[in-house]
Amino acid sequence: MEIDLDRARRALLELGAALSEARGVVRPGPGSTVRIKTETEVIELPVWWAVAGLVAFTAAALISTMPTPSVRRRVREEEPLGIG
Repeated sequence: MEIDLDRARRALLELGAALSEARGVVRPGPGSTVRIKTETEVIELPVWWAVAGLVAFTAAALISTMPTPSVRRRVREEEPLGIG
């Protein structure tokens, strides 16, 4: 196993920066809502919608990284057409 410590350190730094930026974008609202700030407005969503969106986003990210299975096709043997 080979571990590139420099790349791992950079990835952790980028992850930390992304998490701190995400904290500024999504904040808990009053009651059971989540506030999402955009450049022009603030959107309030029920917590379960936010959780469902996070699950859907994570699933989509995982599925997009999976390799597509190769379709195995049978090799057809040439059949005579009966012409000629």
